[in-house]
Amino acid sequence: MQREIKLRTNIIDQKVARKIQQEALHVIADSVKMSFGPKGSMTAITDYMNREREQGITIKHTKDGHTIINSIEFLNPIERSVQDLVVDMTRYIVKTVGDGTTSAAILSSLIFDEFCNMEFDANLCPSDIIQEFSKRVKLVNDLIISKGRECTLEDIYNICLIATNDNKELTDTLYEVYKKFGKEVYINIETSPREINIVKEYDGMTLETGFSNIAFINDKSNNSARVQNPHIYIFQDPIDTPEMISFFNTIIDKNIMNPLKNMNKPKTPQQNGMDQLVPTVILCKKITPDISSYLETLIQLMHSNPGVIPFILVSDIHQEYMLEDILLMTGSKWIKKYLDPEVQKNDQEQGLAPTLENIHEWYGTADEVRSDKYKTQFIRPKDMFNADGTYSDKYNMMLNYLNSQIDKATNEGAGVNEVATLKRRYNSFKGNMVDFLVGGITLSDREALKAALEDAVYNVRSAVANGVGYGSNFMAYSTLKELLSHEDRAHDIYLQMLCHAYFELLACLYKNSFPTRYEDIIKESLIHNCPLNIRTEEYDHKVLSSIKSDVVILETINKIVTMMYITNQYLLPNVAINAYDNIKTE
Repeated sequence: MQREIKLRTNIIDQKVARKIQQEALHVIADSVKMSFGPKGSMTAITDYMNREREQGITIKHTKDGHTIINSIEFLNPIERSVQDLVVDMTRYIVKTVGDGTTSAAILSSLIFDEFCNMEFDANLCPSDIIQEFSKRVKLVNDLIISKGRECTLEDIYNICLIATNDNKELTDTLYEVYKKFGKEVYINIETSPREINIVKEYDGMTLETGFSNIAFINDKSNNSARVQNPHIYIFQDPIDTPEMISFFNTIIDKNIMNPLKNMNKPKTPQQNGMDQLVPTVILCKKITPDISSYLETLIQLMHSNPGVIPFILVSDIHQEYMLEDILLMTGSKWIKKYLDPEVQKNDQEQGLAPTLENIHEWYGTADEVRSDKYKTQFIRPKDMFNADGTYSDKYNMMLNYLNSQIDKATNEGAGVNEVATLKRRYNSFKGNMVDFLVGGITLSDREALKAALEDAVYNVRSAVANGVGYGSNFMAYSTLKELLSHEDRAHDIYLQMLCHAYFELLACLYKNSFPTRYEDIIKESLIHNCPLNIRTEEYDHKVLSSIKSDVVILETINKIVTMMYITNQYLLPNVAINAYDNIKTE
């Protein structure tokens, strides 16, 4: 039945939503196109020094796609939701392989346009389109991964040179760090308070899981938590039974809550020094929501007293082998569940299991624990060294054992995952960590160089773990052309769609440097089987990246277009902000 009137509601139907989604993606993609590639131009991002009063102006120049997209402001809610989705999803790229946000934004826009055309032209079901597209993404990614090779020091140099936009000084410094400490060294990038670069070296171990709440942050310069000389408690099993919860609460009470309560009470001379806050770090695989009210009290206290309470909780840890290694090197003891009360009682009597009375003593130590959203580092754990500073026998024995296990697994043709896990354990035990403090004349200079170095370090880390391939989106484009060359896939509309999108992406990349030659360059790259090095204008096989770079970009695109495409309508917060009534859909 034809409706004679249109009621004003907060409902935005699918046809209108599609137009808004498309236009929002177009705006986002256009915002980063001119900054794309080594010869792309800068974007100047301005802001108020005092946002509340709109006073003073700051300016930051950047080519970083993620920073640019995050700085865009849309007026209306649907456009903002598209922006938030792109920013959130591409954060995975940033932290996995460094660079790639610009590629993902442009490709998402191109592919989403094709999806919309397919939906309205062929009357296909969105879920069917997404399902078929996801299959092709997996097919392409599996083939890309199979083309990776082991990363060498020379590869690392070339990756860093590309990521830092041909900054030889930074690249040379990074290369020397990798050369000295090995390809697996853990490098943390921060800004220097001075004009010169500063490199600091540490020994320790790294867990690839970060803190569970931002309340633990006590170093706002890099949004991290640092606790010196902490008591480190490691729960082998989830904290989800009354006993495990009691252990957790008792540790918090003894080390944190009771000292806080007694902090301002008058003390006798004999009591001075008692009831001091104990720096505490708790590691666990999982923590039950049943403990949330107690933990929430502590978190609220930490929010109210930033930097005062030395506490970090790291939960949702899936790498059990890493927990075992950290326990070994810090001298901690397992806090675990018992199925048989008699066995537990016997272990308690022999000092092999904790009780509520001594659980606070069930800890190991390190000189320092640092944690951020993504990782936790243990600096100079107690049992890694002898008193004279040399490596301990325990450490050397474990290192030799893991090295022999890697050789054995490799020689016996063990699975890739098994070998990779052993290598990660070995590299964590090897324990080298470096802080690279980036210098520069101004804060803006230092921040720009920091962003470039982070891209380099993340990409090298991925290349060392997963293998190396070509950069500049070449791996994905060449793989798509290869698949389409097979007779049985030549007419696959999803592979054709992806291939066309990548051609347009490469056109954007090369247009910035070669406005009249970009199509020839794209064709020639396939003949030379490598991308053009825009800086040298040669096909020199030096434009390198982690083999996972294009894989992660494709995974991210798939998530972005899936989330947008399966949305059939939007319900706005209220009808008053519905600014979409006049949009025509015909």
